[in-house]
Amino acid sequence: MVSALSKRIHLHAERIAVRMDFAALTGNSAVMNVIAFLAPLVFTAFTWQSGPDESGLPLTVMAYLTVMYWVASIAVLFQFNSDNQLASARMIGVMPVSRRTQVNMRYCSASLLFLICFAELGIEIALSRLWFGIGLSALVTVMPLAMAAFVVLAAIVIPVFYSCGDFVKAYSRLFTGAITVFFAVQIILLLLPDGLRSQVLSTSITVSPIGWVVIGVIAIVSLIVSYRMSLRIWSTKEL
Repeated sequence: MVSALSKRIHLHAERIAVRMDFAALTGNSAVMNVIAFLAPLVFTAFTWQSGPDESGLPLTVMAYLTVMYWVASIAVLFQFNSDNQLASARMIGVMPVSRRTQVNMRYCSASLLFLICFAELGIEIALSRLWFGIGLSALVTVMPLAMAAFVVLAAIVIPVFYSCGDFVKAYSRLFTGAITVFFAVQIILLLLPDGLRSQVLSTSITVSPIGWVVIGVIAIVSLIVSYRMSLRIWSTKEL
C-alpha cells in the first residue's frame, strides 16, 4: 500500500516537472505552437537546387538547421531557471518535485523534443523529395549523424543552462554561435568556383564502421557526463 502510494506520488511529481518544462516551451497560444512546429519546414528551401545525385550537403544543411532549432528549444525549457526570474526560480526550487526528478524529467523532455525533431525532419525530407526531387542516397548517413549531433549538442546545452544565471545571455550566445557557423559555411560555398561547388554539393557522405562506433561512444559518454554534471549543478544551486 505504502509502495503504491509512493509510486503514485513519484509519477505525479514527474508529470509536474514535464508540465513545467512544456509550459515554458509552448505558452498558452495554440496558434503559436503550430507556427513553432511548422517553422522548420522552411529549411526545405535549401534543397531546391539539388538534383537526384546532389543530396549530401543539402540534406546535411537542412538536418543541421532542424537539429539546431530543436536544440534551441531545449534551451527554452530553462527560462524559468534564470536568476533574472527569481520568483519563478524559487517556485521551481520549492515545488513538490525533488531536484533529481526535475533533472530526470528535463532529460525526458529533451528526449521528447528529439522525437519531434526527427519526425519533422522526416516531413522535410519527404517534401524536398516531392517538391524538388532531391536524391536520398545520403540519407542513410545524414540521419544517424544528425541524431548523434542532437544528443551531443543537447548534452552540452543542458548542463550549461543549469549553471548559467542569465538565460537571455546564454540563449543569445547559443543562437549567435549556431547562426555564425551556418553563414560561415554558406559564405565559403559562395566563394568556391562553380565546378568545385558542384563537386562539394554532390559529394556523398560516408562513415566507416569504426567511425560509427566512435560516434556512438561519444554520444553515449557525453550524455552520461552531461546528466551527472546537471544533477550535481542543480542539486547544489541555491535559489
